[in-house]
Amino acid sequence: MSIQTKIRKVNGKDVTYYYPVISTYKIDKSKTPIWGPGFLKKSDAVLEEAKMKSSLEKSPLAKRFREDITFKEVRSSWIKTRIHKEKATADRDRNYCDTYLSVFDDMDIRKITALDIQDWVTLLAQKYAPKTINMCFNLMSQIMNYAISPLKIIKENPCKENIQKPKMKRRGVESEKYWTEKELKAFLEHPLTKKDSYYRMYVIHASFGMRPGEVCGLSIADINTETGRLTLNHGIDKKNRLTDLKNSGAQRTLKIPKQLTEVFKEQIAYSNSLRDKNEKYAYLFVTNAGSPINPDTYCQHFQRLIERINKNSDAPLKPLTPYGLRHTFATLSLFKGIHIKAVAEIMGDSVETVMVNYAHILDQMSADYLELMVSSILD
Repeated sequence: MSIQTKIRKVNGKDVTYYYPVISTYKIDKSKTPIWGPGFLKKSDAVLEEAKMKSSLEKSPLAKRFREDITFKEVRSSWIKTRIHKEKATADRDRNYCDTYLSVFDDMDIRKITALDIQDWVTLLAQKYAPKTINMCFNLMSQIMNYAISPLKIIKENPCKENIQKPKMKRRGVESEKYWTEKELKAFLEHPLTKKDSYYRMYVIHASFGMRPGEVCGLSIADINTETGRLTLNHGIDKKNRLTDLKNSGAQRTLKIPKQLTEVFKEQIAYSNSLRDKNEKYAYLFVTNAGSPINPDTYCQHFQRLIERINKNSDAPLKPLTPYGLRHTFATLSLFKGIHIKAVAEIMGDSVETVMVNYAHILDQMSADYLELMVSSILD
C-alpha cells in the first residue's frame, strides 16, 4: 500500500518512524489495512512491506479467496452443525435446503447479493405459502451468518438487507376456541372433573396458559415449592420425544401462586407413587401405569371428559381442546387488564404474537375504554 510516517516524542525530541502498510481489499474486501512495526529507516520499512505482501499472498485466506467457495459447500458444512437438534428438526432443515435453497448451490457464496435473494424470495412467493418462504429465508440467513462466523468467508449477511417477504395472514383466535370465565369455573368445579385423574393437570394448565406439550413435558425437577418457582425447560411431542421448547423465549421461569403450592405437592406425591423409581426424567404428570402423558392422549382424555359433562348438563360447555385452555388464559388475562407484555412473558410468546392472536380482545378492550372515558367526561 505505502510507507506511512508518524512523528513521536523520544526523550523530548521529535523522531520520525516509518511504518509499512498493506491493503487486504483484494483478498477479503476489507477496507482496514494491516500496519507493520515502525522503523527508524525507510529502507527497513520498505523491506518489511515486501515481506508482509509475500506472506499475505501465500496465506490460506488469499488462496481461499482466489478459489470459488460454493454455497453448497457452506450449507453442507452448516447442516452438520444441526446434529445437536432434534432429528426431526434436523431432517426438516436438510429437506428445505435440498428443495428450496439448492438454487444457489453452484454460486460462489461471496457473490450472492441481496438482489439475488430478493429475486429468489419473489419467485418462491408465486408458488409457496408465506410460512414456507419465511422458513426458507430464515435458513438462508443462518447459513450466511455461519459463513461470517466461524468460517470468516464473508463480512456481511445479505439477508440483513431490506428483503421484502410475503406476510402471513393470521385471523387470530376465534371465540369458539376459548372459554369464558364462567365456563372455565364450571368445568373445574364439576364433580366429574374433580374426580378425574387429570384434575390437577387441568388446574395447572389453566392457571399458567402453557402449551399442551409443555404441560405434558413438565418435570418434578422443574418445580421448587420452597421458593415458589416453576421453570419450563422441555416439552414432549406426539411421538413421546422430549424436546426443546418452541423458541428461546418459551424457556421461562414463573412464580407459583400460593394457592397452587399444595396442588403441586399433591401431584408430585401422586406421580412418585406411580413412576418407576429408576426413571431418568421424572415427569410431573403420568398415566396410571407411570408413563408420560402424550399430548394426543391428553387431548382425547380432555375432550371425552367434556362430552361426559355435557351429556347430562342443562348448560353444556363449548367443545374445546387442551390448547383452548391456553387461549382461555390469554383471553381472560387481557380482559382483566393484565399488561400484554406480562401475558406474553408468562405464555412464552412475543408481544407481537399475542397482539396478532388476540386482536379481537384488544379491540374490545379499546372500545370498552372509550365508553368508560366518554362516560367519565360527560356524566
